[in-house]
Amino acid sequence: MNFSKQKKLFFTIISFLFFIAPVLAQDSQTLYYMNRVPQSTLMNPAMQPTCNFYLGLPVVSSFQIDAGNNRLSLNDVIMQHPTEDSLITFLHPDAEFNETDFLGKLKENNFFYEDFRTDLLSFGFRVNSWYFSFNLSEKFTASINYPKDLMVLALDGNRNYINNNLDLSYLGINSTFYREYGVGVAKELSQNLSVGIRAKVLFGHANVTSNYANNNLSLYSSSDSLYLNADATVYTSSPLIPTTDSDGNFESFELPGYIENSESDSLMDLAFAHTNMGLGLDLGVYYKPMDKLSLSLSVIDFGYIKWDVEDVTKLELKGNYAFKGVDVSNEIGQSDEDTDPFEEMTDSLLNSFTVSNIAESYTTYLGAKVYIGANYTVSKKFDVGFLSRSYFFNSNLNQAFTLSANVRPINGISASLSYSIMNGAYNNIGFGLVLGGAPLQIYVISDNASAAFWGHKTTSFNFRFGLNVAFGCKHKAKKNDTPLLKSVF
Repeated sequence: MNFSKQKKLFFTIISFLFFIAPVLAQDSQTLYYMNRVPQSTLMNPAMQPTCNFYLGLPVVSSFQIDAGNNRLSLNDVIMQHPTEDSLITFLHPDAEFNETDFLGKLKENNFFYEDFRTDLLSFGFRVNSWYFSFNLSEKFTASINYPKDLMVLALDGNRNYINNNLDLSYLGINSTFYREYGVGVAKELSQNLSVGIRAKVLFGHANVTSNYANNNLSLYSSSDSLYLNADATVYTSSPLIPTTDSDGNFESFELPGYIENSESDSLMDLAFAHTNMGLGLDLGVYYKPMDKLSLSLSVIDFGYIKWDVEDVTKLELKGNYAFKGVDVSNEIGQSDEDTDPFEEMTDSLLNSFTVSNIAESYTTYLGAKVYIGANYTVSKKFDVGFLSRSYFFNSNLNQAFTLSANVRPINGISASLSYSIMNGAYNNIGFGLVLGGAPLQIYVISDNASAAFWGHKTTSFNFRFGLNVAFGCKHKAKKNDTPLLKSVF
């Protein structure tokens, strides 16, 4: 098999078998009620920070990374060797692996995800009952989905699927890298009611996605054969250049010359390009029905990005392939120059599908998150909160629930302890710490700081830190009005 065919096979397997997944970018749950951190307004634009002015230091004002999956912990995949001092995977012959328990943890639709965010610039200030904020952020999200049936097929073979179709529609990958310009406005309508809105202009750097509604990928199994059927479309937008063969069929992606040669001017133009424009919107409301109880609601990341045709490659995979096994009986005693049966199988697989690339613009959606919260003030320095997050994307629902206790023992120090049910795990203990106020503030937050103690049982990891310059963080208590004339009655 020549090298170009190997590249085609690799891309066919990676890009078309993994062709759809929800992007699960998510902010820290613990951050929501830490209103001394100005970045908490990113989760509900109606909430106003305690300081009258803040300036986020470039890049380090808000640095966040998330990674995890919805069902499996580390010790489900990697475990201690029963007799040796080494680690092995669950597929190792010596692994004490319970297949029934492993498969029982999976849902019909499962995913891995990674999320990264940093603010290049951010600031906010108060004007009477108004609060204005701005952020310039770089965001990257990536996720991989896989159906439970695929793991059953891998571990048990096709014995459970004889004369049945195996639906692989959940199998996929999705990745987006984009820039966000956000302008937020919050208004206290009364002492007990605040509303907020953030308008966002988005510019996409790179993306891989697909037309989820129309794609189809299935595997039919008989007693002696496997039949792969595909009708799928993958969209990519990036500086990479697609190459084709003499018939116009897609072969691979190649780096443009200015990236390979590290031409600084062209790379700077690429980094600061404002193409692939989109719009986003955040909405929030904060209400106090009674003195110590507050309720809040917000909808975050309601928006889209339209990817321009200039950098878009549309890849279509259509066809079917029948696999009846490989006959190696004739290979015994033959020379290396004879035909390789596995090479014949690979060539047959490639020739069974039509792969083409046609450029056209397309649109992707951020996936809205809905936060519902309730907070009760026990004292001036202590409150407790509840937060529910619901995330919708491609008809999939992902939820998380968090209980938190927030304390402010002295000026310049505040802390939060949280417990979350998220990503199929019930052992997420989070922690947040804020040091300083004016003029310098540093904060560290994690939804599952417990991963430092039992990371092998944790399904996800979340960490956020930042540095802010802040002023006007002390609020004087309002004095009762004294009448100019004392009544004689």
